[in-house]
Formats: sequence, C-alpha cells, structure tokens
Amino acid sequence: MSEATSYRFESNTENINLQRALNRQKERIKHDELMAEREAVVRSELKVNQKAEWTENLEEASAARRMRGEKAAVKAEVAIASKALVAVRRAALREQIEQEYAMYEQELRAQGKAFYFKRE
Repeated sequence: MSEATSYRFESNTENINLQRALNRQKERIKHDELMAEREAVVRSELKVNQKAEWTENLEEASAARRMRGEKAAVKAEVAIASKALVAVRRAALREQIEQEYAMYEQELRAQGKAFYFKRE
C-alpha cells in the first residue's frame, strides 16, 4: 500500500488533470469576460445610435412644426395685407368720387344748374 500511495503522489496525474481543468476554466472565464465586454460595447453603441436617431427625428418634427407655424403666420399676414389693400383702395376710390362730385357740382353751378335730390 505504501507503494501505491507514493506512486500516486509521485505521478501527479490527478494534479495535472486538475491544472488542465483550472486552465480550461480560466480560458472560459476570459472568453466570457471578453464576450461580456463586446456585448456592453454593442449595447452602448445601440443606445448612442438610438439617441442620434431620436434627435434627428426630433429635429425633423421640430422643423416641420416650425414650417407649419410660419406658413400659418404668412397666410394670416397675406389676409391682413389683402384687407388693408381693400381698405386703401376704397379710401382712394371714395376720395376720387368726392373730387369728381365736387368737379361736376362746380361745372353745374357754372351753368346755373344743380344735382337733383329727392326729398323723403
């Protein structure tokens, strides 16, 4: 029995198998850590890409909203300008009619005549 016991300690076959198992475990752990780091990088880049896409979409939506607002403002300005133009034209026509009326009245007075107004 002493020979078997001493042979076991001298051969160290179990110790070699244990070292191999430990080395395989270390390699697996290194590989797992490497894969975890790579997955973290991919997740990080995915988040950055999502934020960038969100920002781009936000800018596009903001630009579209701003354009709609500006378009509405321009439309309102055009409507106001149109009303102002009509008011200016009416005032000019009214002034022209008054001048023509005064001119015709002066001509009729020179002839000794006047406009007829019906009394009510």
